Amino acid sequence: MPACGLDFGTSNTALALPDGTVLPVSPGYSDPRLYRSVIFFPEDERDAYTGAPAISRYLEDPSGRFIQSVKSFLHSASFRATQIRGRTWLIEDLVALLLRRVREAAAPHTGGTAPESVVLGRPALFSSDAAADTLAEQRLRRAAESAGFTQIQFLIEPIAAALSYEAQLTRDELVLVADFGAGTTDLTLMRLGPSRRGNPDRRADVVGSTGVRIGGDRFDAEIMRHALLPRFGAGSTYRVRGFSDKRLPVPQHVMAKLLSWHEMSFIREKSTQELLELMQESSDKPAEAAALYDLVMDNLGYRLFRAIEAAKVRLSSEEETTLDFEEARIHLHERITRADFETACEPLLRELSEVTEGLLARCAGSGEVDAVFLTGGSSQIPAVRRLYTQRFGEARVRTRDAFTSVAEGLGRASASL
Repeated sequence: MPACGLDFGTSNTALALPDGTVLPVSPGYSDPRLYRSVIFFPEDERDAYTGAPAISRYLEDPSGRFIQSVKSFLHSASFRATQIRGRTWLIEDLVALLLRRVREAAAPHTGGTAPESVVLGRPALFSSDAAADTLAEQRLRRAAESAGFTQIQFLIEPIAAALSYEAQLTRDELVLVADFGAGTTDLTLMRLGPSRRGNPDRRADVVGSTGVRIGGDRFDAEIMRHALLPRFGAGSTYRVRGFSDKRLPVPQHVMAKLLSWHEMSFIREKSTQELLELMQESSDKPAEAAALYDLVMDNLGYRLFRAIEAAKVRLSSEEETTLDFEEARIHLHERITRADFETACEPLLRELSEVTEGLLARCAGSGEVDAVFLTGGSSQIPAVRRLYTQRFGEARVRTRDAFTSVAEGLGRASASL
């Protein structure tokens, strides 16, 4: 019975074999090892698209429901289900659809039989609330069962990343692993090395672990908050219908939704549409009100945040960049400097530092940290890396593949199945 490790991520999903090989489950994509964790339900078709085909189909015609970052809702008791084309989809159903497609895509690489045993990654903390954390894992388990997995074990993602790092070690080390995902950052302090590598149960090697809801999506949101919200009417006012002299600011709940591309689609409802139409009629910034209307009602949030993410990536190697976005009545050509981006992200960096120091304080007496292993997309942000090099020294900070280390480690852990 084929076994595998599966890293179900907020942005990408990856699957690996017990030898650590990450499989090309998304052929034709820029990195075929990464299966985009998105679903698109076109209005005029019965089938649902997932992964890279979902993005391509959505970009052709955004009419329909584009579902992304579903992992970030697993802990939310208030988000039980959603209606799509007259059918009720539980959050477990949406996750199961993605996991099933990835599992089936692995079959050609596992002797024609899709894996049935899986070590499934999960954050160190889905939520700091114990009940919400339990709910998230229960939902993820039910989704995996619905996707066809019959034997399921969970492993927290930073431990999986640690097992990937351990494969290259020639001596034992005490390692701080920081895994920066799209939705969360997980940290684990763990003893790794040749003398421990063959142990099937590694729980005794974990000195401490923690997590925080800071990931790539929140860094993207800071670009939106500080550079782009004014282009969509932040700070503007509109006239209240029936009152010629009464004006109100753009509601904060609307602006707040613009900070999360996976939540923007949830405000495309009748009441919001009526508000946006009223704002177009009477806003003191009509061009910005028109841009806001098109962003929400034309379902352009994902396209905009792709441009934001691309600008963020460029700022990892450039001192400044221009964010260009031309869609409908939205005309953005914003110059963004790395210095401005880092200033905007200072609260996130401060929180990351506090979480790291908190873990080290709780693990005091375990010895000196030999190495710091950074993985995940946001580990490539210079300010994030600098946070750790300043604390531990450049020589002790290591990186490997930013996007598949967790999957590789989960695959290696699946050897025990």
